[in-house]
Amino acid sequence: MKISCSIIGLPNVGKSTLFSLLTNIVVKISNFPFCTIQPNIAIIKIPDVRLYQLNDIVQSRTVVHEKIKFIDVAGLIPGAYQGVGLGMQILNHIQTTQIFIHVVRCFDNDGILHIKNNINPSRDIDILNIELILFDIEQCEKHIDFLKKNRMININKDQNLFILEKCLNYLNDGISLRNINFSQSERKNILNFNFLTYKPVIYIANVDRHYKNNIYVQKLNEIGFRENSPVILHCFMNNGEFIANSQRTILHALIDNIMFFLKLNTFFTTNINMTRSWIYESETIALDAAYNIHSDFKKGFIRAQIIKFNDFIANHGESGAKKSGRIRYEGKNYLIEEGDIIKFLFKN
Repeated sequence: MKISCSIIGLPNVGKSTLFSLLTNIVVKISNFPFCTIQPNIAIIKIPDVRLYQLNDIVQSRTVVHEKIKFIDVAGLIPGAYQGVGLGMQILNHIQTTQIFIHVVRCFDNDGILHIKNNINPSRDIDILNIELILFDIEQCEKHIDFLKKNRMININKDQNLFILEKCLNYLNDGISLRNINFSQSERKNILNFNFLTYKPVIYIANVDRHYKNNIYVQKLNEIGFRENSPVILHCFMNNGEFIANSQRTILHALIDNIMFFLKLNTFFTTNINMTRSWIYESETIALDAAYNIHSDFKKGFIRAQIIKFNDFIANHGESGAKKSGRIRYEGKNYLIEEGDIIKFLFKN
């Protein structure tokens, strides 16, 4: 499964610095707004120490990580949804991603420009959220207009119109859709429309070294609590240099939150040729997991051999797990669990 996330925020708040830190890719970073014009894009491996623990036992020829795409876009400013700055280009681009990493500046420094000339996390977040809401209103109205004019028979037409009009009412009241407690069926329908304000948000508080008792962080924490959005504190720079070991710290924190909010888990396959991690959506059954690996696995599915990760490690591999009675076999409707080591048995 592909994971993609956009790094968003106002201009000149540290988005490209974060991107460089996460990806080890040098990009243009300057102390003025709109330094980033074209999006910076990178795909990196998702770190998972369990892969190496498995491979220490199996000694596979290859170890394969799942990957994540980070997209660093230009800053959004008032009027972005109408095309001000690089607005429409940015908003259309971030529609393709699943989750937002919203960088918020939480430190004073007269030597670093801010488009409003002072620091106010609540105002800065509101500026961006208003643009996302206005963009979603426009998209929502287009979908409603299309469905009402379309005379073709569509069994989901009334259902889609109902949820779109419900969304439009919330958006017109200035409420982001991610903050609404929709029913499970409504949530499934909303995903089809790719609304920006429905995507989960992780806040990154860009702080300096003197972040204790930081009033800006306190305000951001209040916002994150209300929205059920995590807030990760991070100091990107120290006297012009990246802080040692900061990449590992922030990357792991981001990955953990991304997996949680997108309801994703990991299972593994391992043999002499390859040890590999596979990311899947929660509530995925064995038959669908088999298809994600190869369509032939689903067509000829017989059963799935399951070993729990801890059992595999404790018993030094498959043969040891078998001797200890730690292998079980499951059918096509088995719900995959976090850390399962799976071998799919199938007929050609």
